[in-house]
Amino acid sequence: LILKMNALGINDVDNEVLNDADQYLRQHKILELFEDLTTLLAYKQPDNLEQFLCQQIEARQKNGSRSIVYTEAEMQNIFTLYDLKNSGHISKEQCREALTTLANSEFHFTKAQEASIPTKVDMFTFMKICDDVLGIKPQ
Repeated sequence: LILKMNALGINDVDNEVLNDADQYLRQHKILELFEDLTTLLAYKQPDNLEQFLCQQIEARQKNGSRSIVYTEAEMQNIFTLYDLKNSGHISKEQCREALTTLANSEFHFTKAQEASIPTKVDMFTFMKICDDVLGIKPQ
């Protein structure tokens, strides 16, 4: 008897229906979608949940499914939180910490951990790394 844990979080014994459902969820990245939406809900805490969710899904269609959308001001604020000396740059370690903080799924967290980051990171480079690694596009 072999028990497996699937994306549905259900222990099963080679159940074909559950395996098909699990494969579908993985193929279409449904769990990542809901992780992303849940994270955004917790962060933004909108009054009108349905409208907010519809807007987020429309933004994902427009910007691509891997996109995490922040305003340019929010991205600058995040950079500034790590640039406490106001030197105009942050360290490689600070940049990685910011990336892992911004990661909104296991997939993005892993990408942030594995990203190639220069020793010194200025604001422009930070924005580019956020886009390259996490798909964050300031708006």
